Amino acid sequence: MARRLGRRRCSTRVRACWAEAPSRPPPDLVAAAFHWLEYLGLLGAIGSLVVRRLGQMTPKIQWANPSLRIPLVAALAGVLGLVVFAPRSVLPRLDLAVVVHVLAAGMWAGGIMALASLRPPDGWSSPQARALIERFARVALLAFAVTALTGVLQAGEQLRDVSDLWTTTYGLVLLVKCAAVLAMLGLSLAWRAGRPVARLEALAAILVVGATALLAAFPAQA
Repeated sequence: MARRLGRRRCSTRVRACWAEAPSRPPPDLVAAAFHWLEYLGLLGAIGSLVVRRLGQMTPKIQWANPSLRIPLVAALAGVLGLVVFAPRSVLPRLDLAVVVHVLAAGMWAGGIMALASLRPPDGWSSPQARALIERFARVALLAFAVTALTGVLQAGEQLRDVSDLWTTTYGLVLLVKCAAVLAMLGLSLAWRAGRPVARLEALAAILVVGATALLAAFPAQA
């Protein structure tokens, strides 16, 4: 009898603690998948516009003309998927930092994906290809700095403490994203040095975008 009373009291306490704990929504992985598609399309479109503009500089590089159709279709598919399957995620929080972050990321990561989609007639070691890479490098340097700064500001709003980086799912995904960004920086240096790593860097960029979309699937930590 005493054991039963003890079990009931323990059960009551657990229920009370559970009721007092803040309720957190489960991660919406479906929304994250469509956000990933949306982000890829949006950043790819911005990057394609940047590369096209660089190709029009004197002397012109005629083959520097990445397609806009594929990224725009991807962005539209992502938005439609969110509308149909995750309507609550259609209108994310927008402020100046977010807009600037997206534009800068499009110029940097999107530009890398756009470049990787090109096929220079004489390869990436040709004079024209090297000239295009140098043009993009000047834009990418500033775009990366702005992307990193605004990204740090956004992460600071989500994390309560530094320990959240390894004690929360949000923080762990953020660490994966940071690692992929560092990999992109190393691959960028290798690309400028003449090594054929365009596709590998584009894959790293896709991973960064995927991590960004996955962060939106988890509850805010702040």
